[in-house]
Amino acid sequence: MKFTPVTLPDNVNVSKTHPLIELLWLIGGFVVLIGVLFLLLGFTTDLAVSKTPIEIETWIGELGLNEFPGTENEALNNRLELLLEQLPSYSPLRRYQFHVHLADSDEVNAIALPGGNIVVFAGLLKEIQSENELAMVLAHELGHFAHRDHLRGLGRGLGVAVASVLLFGENSATSSVISNALLTFNRRYSQQQETAADQFGIDLLTKRYGHAGGAIDFFSRINTNDEQASYLLATHPHPQARIAALHQRIKNRHYQMKALDPLHADLRKINTSEQIN
Repeated sequence: MKFTPVTLPDNVNVSKTHPLIELLWLIGGFVVLIGVLFLLLGFTTDLAVSKTPIEIETWIGELGLNEFPGTENEALNNRLELLLEQLPSYSPLRRYQFHVHLADSDEVNAIALPGGNIVVFAGLLKEIQSENELAMVLAHELGHFAHRDHLRGLGRGLGVAVASVLLFGENSATSSVISNALLTFNRRYSQQQETAADQFGIDLLTKRYGHAGGAIDFFSRINTNDEQASYLLATHPHPQARIAALHQRIKNRHYQMKALDPLHADLRKINTSEQIN
């Protein structure tokens, strides 16, 4: 008796699509989901930032200041005040009460905290070689306040954590993956913020001194030393790209480059780790 195999009917539970194609669809859908979440997160954060009163921002900043041990520095405050005098009367920065703190750390960095506090790390100040370079760093941080970048970064960071936990649970592996992916998008957004702050900074520097000298010197110098440049994390543009963008700004705005002002005695004392009374 000859055996004749019976053709089975189609099984709806078995896909006819190649597994690799299904995997690509799955990955694509995952990427789209992350993108949509990031856009929604950005929209809600920007809306919240625009409605946040200065008083609440200041309260948040005071809490953050506790994470950076240091003291308010008169010499740095005086340099910042000279920059603030260049701002027009309608500038949103006029609503802030600014304070510059010197943190006892070898890190080459400076940060803007919500509410008007700027923290300058001693390691950065030791690398500064002119008044113009310091003014560029401080003007850059003022650019973050002008765009309220510090609040946007805080809001996105909190939103990433909350959204992933609500969707996938606190200890979910999927939650961890999505959080990391969203934070990667957020770092790219922060690079755009850094570029905008650089542009604000060089414009304000030029108003202060009448030329753009010192805008690039500091970034060029630390770029030659990997250890000094280590503070430029993923949230910052690559040093070469940053320098190129500043050169382009100088060219487009027809800014002049002139001699730099040397550091005055009060700042040289900080550079040599002496205390200012």
